[in-house]
This record gives sequence, structure tokens and C-alpha cells, in this order.
Amino acid sequence: VQSCISSNTIPADQTAATGRNSQEVMPATVYLVTGGARSGKSSYAQSICESICDDPIYLATSKVWDKDFSDRVRRHQEDRGDNWTTIEETLRPSLHRDAFAGKAVLVDCLTLWLTNYMMEEGVFTEPDGDKDAESNNRNADTDKDTSEASERALAKVKDEFDAMITQWNATFVFVTNEIGSGLHAESNASRKFVDAQGWFNQHVASQARMVVHMVAGVPNVIKEPPAERRNPLKAPNSQQLNERQVLDTFLSSRGLTMDSKGYFIMKLDHDKGVIRATYHSCIVNDKGEVCDLNGNKLKCSGKSPDPMSTFEGRTAKELTVKIFERWEHAEELVSVGHAAYIGREAQKAEHCLFAGVFYQQD
Repeated sequence: VQSCISSNTIPADQTAATGRNSQEVMPATVYLVTGGARSGKSSYAQSICESICDDPIYLATSKVWDKDFSDRVRRHQEDRGDNWTTIEETLRPSLHRDAFAGKAVLVDCLTLWLTNYMMEEGVFTEPDGDKDAESNNRNADTDKDTSEASERALAKVKDEFDAMITQWNATFVFVTNEIGSGLHAESNASRKFVDAQGWFNQHVASQARMVVHMVAGVPNVIKEPPAERRNPLKAPNSQQLNERQVLDTFLSSRGLTMDSKGYFIMKLDHDKGVIRATYHSCIVNDKGEVCDLNGNKLKCSGKSPDPMSTFEGRTAKELTVKIFERWEHAEELVSVGHAAYIGREAQKAEHCLFAGVFYQQD
């Protein structure tokens, strides 16, 4: 799953790779979680957002009509931590695109979002307290009026969805309901709603990188992230691979100018499933003690001083983002050559982590 990003600018490598002009619209990353009532949809979608973003956004599309629904909202809020930001928007989420930039956004849910548009178009009346929403069939001249209103509502919510995801630097996790597998609806308006929900789900799924169907709290991936379309490509043969190994061994013995201020040690934690990099200072204060940038002596838990900083990542990209984009001392302590080395080692460590094999730092 794509991690959160903080920049509002299309990265140069992405522009070059796609041949796009930086002013062209690039789509957001979309994930869809569907299922029946109490299937674990919202909890699973929440776990996705929390696993990739430190400060995700919860986009609530519902209106609170009665006490039961209010209690439900409260329970969901309690399940989310203080690091979540809640935005309430019943019709036009695209108006909040500035807030979405660089975030994972949980949209809960498509069904209530569609319901709001159905009420806007007069397919249903809005609930009044404990009184349920009712269809407006009795106020319509024919079933055709309800059909046309339903089609307008579907078209509008699809247009808003399309507008919402024209934001490359946001990751959206949509929650929806699988309501077409139940009993046949009694009223024409209800049947039109079930149809519209099905069409809306299909529309979102067509744009989603991955679709998960929840059953009894168990996620079932029914649409996998797309494979690289250009594969398979020509790969080096065994002789060429051996030659490259000889080349890398030779390059590993070349003379290097080490960073005078410190070095990284990289290891794998297979049990935790992370790559761990520790930065060890070589800075010495006036007393001859190994210290941090402020001259403070580093604690010593063994034969050598403790690391000045520790970083963990589930992937090479997450690790290097933490070191080189989020660590305030990176520019001051790490040279370009050292950063290139860490990038290579992180990639090698990721391969070993995913393959379940031993990793040895070069």
C-alpha cells in the first residue's frame, strides 16, 4: 500500500517516467473495501490508513439522523486515536483537497454518500428523528420520475468521485456496502437505490488499485494491485550474473572517503518484519567522549556508545524516507555518496527480508 507523502509537487522521477507535463492531472491512489453489515469493513479500512500514515483523515459522509446512529458515530470515533482528523462532508469532498494532500483518507462510506445525493434529487425524504426515510414514489407521477431522479443522483456522485480522485498526492480508502445480495427491495425507489449502489461500487472499483471483500472480519482480496505490464523483460543469464557479482565484489574493495561524523549499521528483524538502521556518531567532544551534535556524551550500554538515532522501515522506501526526508540531521551528517550506499543497502535488505534469507551489510 502506498505510503503517505507530504509534497504537493509531482516528483521529477514520476514526471520523467510517464512523460507527463507537471500541470497534467494525475489520479490519486484508490483502495475499496466492501462487504455486508458488521463484516469488519471500517475496521479493516482504518487499519490500512493507520499502517501507512501517521496522521490520517476520516471523511464522514453521513448525516446524523437519530440517537442510534449518533451512538454508532461515537463508537467509531472512540476506535480512532487522537492522531486522526475528522472532516464531515455529505456531498462535495473534493472541496477539501488541500486537507487531503499527503494523507491517507478513509471515506466512510459510499452508501451514505449516495444516499445524500438520492435525497437531494428527491428519491427519498430525509429521516426525521426516529422516523425512517421514505421513498417519494407517492409524490411522483410515475415510476419514471423516480428512475430519472436516481440516475441524476448516481451521475452526480460519480462526477464528484471523479473530481475527488484527481489528486495524485492523496491515498483514498473507500468503504462501501454490498447490498445487492440480499432480499429484493419492495419499493421502486429502494430497487433503484440498490441498482445505483451497485453501479457506483463498480465505478469506484474500476479506479481502485485493490478491492477487498470483507466476510466475517476476514479480508478477501478480489482485485489485486496491477502487475507491471511490460514484464517479462530480458534478464541477465547465469554467466552475466556471475560477472556482475565479480564486479560488485571488486567495487566493494575500492577506496572510500568515509563520513567523518558517523556511519550506519543495517540489520533485519525478521520477527518484526522490518529493516533497522542505526546511526553511530564519530563526533568527539572536548573531553574525548563520543557525543551527539550538541556535544552531549552518548550513553554506553555495552562495549561501544549507543546509536545516536534508530530508524525502522517495512520497506526500503519507508526506511530511506525516514532517514533522508524526515530526519532533521540528514543533510548535515550524511554525504551524497553515503546516502547512495544506504539506498543500495536498503534495497538489498528489503530483498532479503521479503525472501526470508540472511542479510549481510556490504
